Amino acid sequence: MEKQLLNAILALGLTHKEAQAYHTLVTKGVMTAEDISKLIGVQHPIVYRTLQGLNNKGWIDSTTDRPKKYRAKQPRTAAENVGKRQIAVIEESIELIDQTLSPQYDESQEMLRQEIWTVRGQESVIQKIKEMGARTKHEVFGKITGPIDDDTFNEVFTNIPPALSLTVHIMGPPIINLDPKLEKRIHIHRPYFEGKCRMFPMEQPSANAKEEFLKSVHGSRFISIHLLFDEREALWINIPYKDNVVVKDKVWANWIIDPDYIEIVKTEV
Repeated sequence: MEKQLLNAILALGLTHKEAQAYHTLVTKGVMTAEDISKLIGVQHPIVYRTLQGLNNKGWIDSTTDRPKKYRAKQPRTAAENVGKRQIAVIEESIELIDQTLSPQYDESQEMLRQEIWTVRGQESVIQKIKEMGARTKHEVFGKITGPIDDDTFNEVFTNIPPALSLTVHIMGPPIINLDPKLEKRIHIHRPYFEGKCRMFPMEQPSANAKEEFLKSVHGSRFISIHLLFDEREALWINIPYKDNVVVKDKVWANWIIDPDYIEIVKTEV
């Protein structure tokens, strides 16, 4: 049996011997315990317990005559039935954990143990933005320290709850394709950029013009997004680009609640 297949079967709760016996029944057809014992090199008593386990778990059928004969159930049907039972157990466990422990969870106590955390990967950073936004009451301020592409900008800021006031300073070209969800709620400022970088076509900027500009001038770059949530906590996001494409698995951020750091971030945004 190939290792990948074995691992897939083991993931559904079978032991190695059960996986061997089931695989043998699938590939060789109906057999007795003695037949299986010879093929997989396991003693009779162990084979009987193994086959009983497979039967109880819903992977095989058996006859009532003597000696018993065993037949593998259709692999997809057997695997799906087992998987559904496992999912049901997992869902019940999640529900019980949530109902029992969530009311007792005190997030402020966890924060007291550490004041700066590191979050790695773009997907995890976006999830952290959602979490921080959910407990923010009033406003989010942001500063972007370099040329950001429109898609990344939209992904970051559309995940901040729409009820919050949102102001962003961008040190780079304008956002051309702003997500419609942001048009009426976000305040964007671009201090200093026009005077420092006249290469970007400022009259009637287009998405293609921005794309070409970033590729030619800032194709490989490293920018930061500083986000301040109600002046209580901050997220300092670091985004690397290669050939004007975000290297998503290398995106990382610092989640900050240390008051001294917050004061520094406030001066940045």
